[in-house]
Amino acid sequence: RLRRSENDPGAIASRAWFRRAFGDHPYAEPSIGTAESLEAIDTNDLRDYMRRVFARDGLVIGVVGDITSDDLAAALDRIFGDLPKNGAASAVPEAELQLAGGSLEVIEFDVPQSRIVFGGPGIRRNDPDWYAAYVMNYILGGGTLTSRLGLEVRERRGLAYGVSSYLMPLNHAGLYMGSVGTQNSRVAETVEVIRTEIVRLRDDGVTAEELADAKTYLNGSFPLHLTSSGAIAGILAAMQREDLGIDYLQRRPELIDAVTQDDVRRVARRLLNPQEMFTIVVGRPTDLPSGG
Repeated sequence: RLRRSENDPGAIASRAWFRRAFGDHPYAEPSIGTAESLEAIDTNDLRDYMRRVFARDGLVIGVVGDITSDDLAAALDRIFGDLPKNGAASAVPEAELQLAGGSLEVIEFDVPQSRIVFGGPGIRRNDPDWYAAYVMNYILGGGTLTSRLGLEVRERRGLAYGVSSYLMPLNHAGLYMGSVGTQNSRVAETVEVIRTEIVRLRDDGVTAEELADAKTYLNGSFPLHLTSSGAIAGILAAMQREDLGIDYLQRRPELIDAVTQDDVRRVARRLLNPQEMFTIVVGRPTDLPSGG
């Protein structure tokens, strides 16, 4: 997998972006590791990690199935009871972005299409503006073909097959990211269209129709994530990890429906600033200066 990623423009762009963004912080390193770090791991490292990290105080469990609470409690004690009570995972410091906001960097790579990754400061999952940002992002680039970026970049100009933006709420940093692939001869145009749409939403907000459509989709499509026991168990575990509360599934539609146009405008002005975003291009763009 690592070797494959070394020839993947998207993976190269993402690694470079995080390396520039986080410097010496662990987030600068790819979660898949590097050739050197993977080669250095031996079985003693794995055993040590298990002893230090796998403990009951860090355990989150979601269970779905034909089982009573009493039987489940006994099963959990039997399966996990021998784990130590407390773990000793390495502490991870808070991260600060170290980007030259508004800048663009090109990494030369011999492919017919350039891959573009852009991003800047975002928000955490527990931020009061989370749902406003979630709805805003769906309208800008999270709705794929129906989003503003999808319409302007793909449908109206044919610059790319797909373009997306997304919130990335890490434990120690919040990011707002996006990516697109386009012809080497149209990279500058694509970047400019994306920046224009970001500024337009930040300055003008969204229409009542866009807001209503986004809410309808985000609430209407969510049950599709609950169609298997595994998916439901995963959501139950995520609810605990993110401290969303046991009533999250009941509250979620209300939280999304409560988002107003003013909320979206406020969070857009907070997050959507091209001058705070850093862009990496991997490819051979003919309409941009090379370098990297």
